[in-house]
This record gives sequence, structure tokens and C-alpha cells, in this order.
Amino acid sequence: MSGGHFDYRQSYLGYIAEQLEEDIQYNDVEYDSSKMDDDHYGYQLQPETIEYMKTMVEELYKLKELLKEYDYAVSGDTSEQSFLDAARLVYGARQEETC
Repeated sequence: MSGGHFDYRQSYLGYIAEQLEEDIQYNDVEYDSSKMDDDHYGYQLQPETIEYMKTMVEELYKLKELLKEYDYAVSGDTSEQSFLDAARLVYGARQEETC
């Protein structure tokens, strides 16, 4: 499949999610000046902040995949219906409003 509508930039959302996951993983690691500069240490964030970060990670991965589905649809690799099916799985069915 070719894709490319977003110039494959939607993949960057995955990198952001991975960085957040790393920040979560190392959050409780205290800074130690005797460690190497490339050693991980945490930010000592509050538990509530960590919970929001976990939610952001989930949303970023969902959005990345949904953007890929949209990319494929508008690039002619799949169909709009394929995108809608994926979007409905992520966000649920939307009701059309009538006047």
C-alpha cells in the first residue's frame, strides 16, 4: 500500500507515545549525578499526571492508526468505508443530526 497523504508524518505520533511510555516507566527513578549522562531518570511526577499520560499514550496510538486508515483511503489503497469502519471501532458510530 502506498499511502503518503500525510507524508508518513502520522508515524511521529507513535514516537511521541513511546517517549511518554518511557517517561512513565522511569518516573520514579531519582536523579543521581554519579550516573552516566545517558542513564534514565524520572521527573517525579504525581500519580494523577501519570494516569493522564497513560491516557494520552492510548489516544496517540489510536489516532496514529486511524490516520493511517484515512491516508490509505484518500490515497486509493482502500476505501472510505474501510476508514469509516476503523473510525467507528475507535470512536463509535456517529448519529447524523437532522433538522
